[in-house]
Parts: sequence; structure tokens; C-alpha cells
Amino acid sequence: MSGNPPSPLLEVRDLVVWFPIRRGVLNRPVGWVRAVDGVSLFLEKGETLALVGESGCGKTTLGRTVCGLEKPRSGETLLQGEPLWPRLRERAWRRKAQMVFQDPNAALNPRMTVMDTLTEGMEVHGLLGEGREAAARRLLSEVGLDPASLFRYPHEFSGGQRQRICIARALSLEPELVVCDEAVSALDVSVRAQILKLLAGLQRKRGLAYLFITHDLAVARHIAGRVSVMYLGVIVETGPAREVLENPRHPYTRALVSAVPVPRGGGAARIVLEGDPPSPAAPPSGCRFHTRCPHVMDVCRTTPPEARRAGGVETRCWLG
Repeated sequence: MSGNPPSPLLEVRDLVVWFPIRRGVLNRPVGWVRAVDGVSLFLEKGETLALVGESGCGKTTLGRTVCGLEKPRSGETLLQGEPLWPRLRERAWRRKAQMVFQDPNAALNPRMTVMDTLTEGMEVHGLLGEGREAAARRLLSEVGLDPASLFRYPHEFSGGQRQRICIARALSLEPELVVCDEAVSALDVSVRAQILKLLAGLQRKRGLAYLFITHDLAVARHIAGRVSVMYLGVIVETGPAREVLENPRHPYTRALVSAVPVPRGGGAARIVLEGDPPSPAAPPSGCRFHTRCPHVMDVCRTTPPEARRAGGVETRCWLG
């Protein structure tokens, strides 16, 4: 007798996250910023899913919601098959998903030493059986930093070293999911490659799953097994990274891929989208992309497209 198939590590179902626009003396809401507006995705244990799209499309809000830092308006976030928000009241459950932020300067407390930064969460969760100094030294070694730097402060490190400290802090609570929010975008190219190599090695060693938020398609191609393309709060295309980035089907994905610089002038012709992205406070009806799409049809302006799957790729577009 066969049992039910195992649940994905992370499953997001029709997630909606809106932020109020408040005005007036009484600070009453007069509208809503629809940062995430009906997103569904899944992530298996040990897998890397890259979430790509323009700035302001809702990528970071989705990542923060997955980690419990933002509360959704509706929808479900399931971690190991169980709803995330009711379980966040349990301290042990909050360890399962951790986040590495874009700016390590802002993410680290300048008044805390490296040892205090790495062991603060471990002390709260009762994970310091080996002692604070031994735990901090182990974590520093794991991310390629000199364990002798335990008592230094964040300003004494380079940007790449500070990001390694942030990664070590995320690992300190032994999570199963790490959300990397533009974790390498603020780093030099050579340092970026080192951090990506470090993340890949830690994934193999610990069996981590990564939700990797990035606007850099080259980074997504390098690190991710699957890619989800986000536009104005919705996912427009999802599939294997190579298939999506080498054979994009949605017009928006094609425009993103065409904008990637290619050495010696190769690659497809650049697709220049007309106009600016609409405001998430007043998204267009129908397909969110229809105001900039070069292939817009009448149905695009009135009816949101249904998801269509072909060859392992799911696309939301009336062109098929």
C-alpha cells in the first residue's frame, strides 16, 4: 500500500501581501500597494529556486513573507506541509527558514562583535551545547573566515567578509530553507563568484534549499535549478532554469533575457519595452504586462491569463 507523496519543503498558495497607503490627520488607509497578488510556487528540499524580475515587482516582499517577516493578507505558506503562520508561535519552528539580506552593512549590528552576532540566536534557541566561542569558531570556519576574528566588529571587514558573516548567522540556527535576497548584488564580480561557490558548497554539505532572489539572470542561471519570473506582484513564467532562460516563452521573460549583455555582440536582438511598469497601487486589469507588451491583444486587457504548462514550463500568457 503506497502512501501519499511527500510534501515540498516550501509551498506557497495564492499568496497575497498588500500594504496600506495612509493619508490624512487620522492616518486612514486610502488605497493598497499590491506587492504580492496571488503568487503560487513550491521548493523541494535541497533545491534552488531563483526568483527574478525588475526592482519593485514584489520579490523581496515574497521572500520576507516566506520567512515570517511580513504577514500575508490571504493565501497559504506551507513549510514541510504545515501552515507557517500558526506554527511561528513555536520558537523551534522559527529556526526552519532564515534570510540573508542584500546589504550586509545594514544587516549587522555595528556594536556587536562577530561572536555575539553568530551566537545570539543560538543562545535563544538553546543550541550552545559546545559553548559560545567554539560554536562561533566552527561557523566562521564553515564560511571561509579566520576563526581568530571572533572579537572584531563589522566595520573591520570587507563587504564580502561581512556577507559571509551574514551567511554564517543564517546557518547558526540550522535552517532547512535560506532566503537569499540579492545576496551578491552589492559585491564585486570576483567576490560574487566566491560567495556563490560558498553557497553551493554549503547546500551540498547541509542539504539546504535556497529561494534566491535576484535581478541578475547570469547569477540565476549559475546557481538555480528552476527559475520563476515575477512581474508586478504575479509570477508570469516558471520552469527549469536552462529552458526558461534559453527559450523564454512569456514576452516579459524574452525582454529580460534580451537585456543580458553577451560578449562579442552575440545573442538575440534587444527588446526594448515601452513605458514604465505600472504602479502596484493601481495595477492594470487583465494581464499585468499588457500595457508594455508588444504582442497585446484585446483579451489581454480584460482577462487575466490562466497558467498553461508545456514541456515542464508554466506560463501565464494568452499567446500560449
